[in-house]
Amino acid sequence: MNFYNALLYFAVSASILLAAVWVFFRVTPYNDAEEIQKGNGAVGLTLSSKLVGLALILWSAISHNDTLSETAIWGSFGVALMIFSYLLFDWLTPNLATREELQKGNRAVAWIQSGIFITLGLIINACIS
Repeated sequence: MNFYNALLYFAVSASILLAAVWVFFRVTPYNDAEEIQKGNGAVGLTLSSKLVGLALILWSAISHNDTLSETAIWGSFGVALMIFSYLLFDWLTPNLATREELQKGNRAVAWIQSGIFITLGLIINACIS
């Protein structure tokens, strides 16, 4: 890979990552940025684990595809799987009330959700490689 291609792969992957974070920000009932600015460590922890999980997916897409378009397709597919899995988990566990607990700063819920995001990132990574 040359310098130009590296920049292209970075730009495409960073765009996919930013789009995914934008979607995650839209599906939470609170403002992630405001919560983090207020010092809500639970929201900060889950956001950082989302980034790690997404990075694992994008790493796999970059490493295991021959073209930029394949990388973009598989990276976007993997990110969509993560977002779908998050929404499915939230829907299947209504008694956990993760969204409300995170807004309250519940770090135990944040650690569980962080584990889920990193685990999903690893599983999706393996599925798309």
